[in-house]
Amino acid sequence: MVRKSLETGKTTPTIHSVESHNFENLNLCYQCGTCSGGCPVTRLVPEFNIRRIVKHAKDDKIDVNDRFLWYCSTCFICYERCPQGVKPIDVIHQITNSLSRDGFAPASLKEGNKKILEVGRSSELTKFSEQKRKNLNLPELKTDVSKHFREIATLTGLTEMVK
Repeated sequence: MVRKSLETGKTTPTIHSVESHNFENLNLCYQCGTCSGGCPVTRLVPEFNIRRIVKHAKDDKIDVNDRFLWYCSTCFICYERCPQGVKPIDVIHQITNSLSRDGFAPASLKEGNKKILEVGRSSELTKFSEQKRKNLNLPELKTDVSKHFREIATLTGLTEMVK
């Protein structure tokens, strides 16, 4: 199976290999479902199934078109509850980080990160929000991003990922 990127027009395989990743205890997973059973995202979006993602990582068959890979809320419940110490959240993060580096991050994620680099937030500050903050005697939010944040973005590859 292949996928044509809407952004670049390039054709790429839909199965992303995670063979090179060092997933600690991944082979200990016996698909008990404890990770998915405690997940707050799964309660709202049943298609987000951590157990399935871990199984696909074990089988080295990550589908780059699986939009649910990006739904993790990073609550660490799966990490805390896994009886085998598989650390499913680490598996998800390694997969999504790898997909991002390889250019498979969703466009909405890239746009949000671009906005963070530009103004320090993932979305524009509206006049309504500014007025509400003023009414609550909250300080104005800065619209510039610190030098340190840009340095971190460059070092971590975020700057390149959002291009």
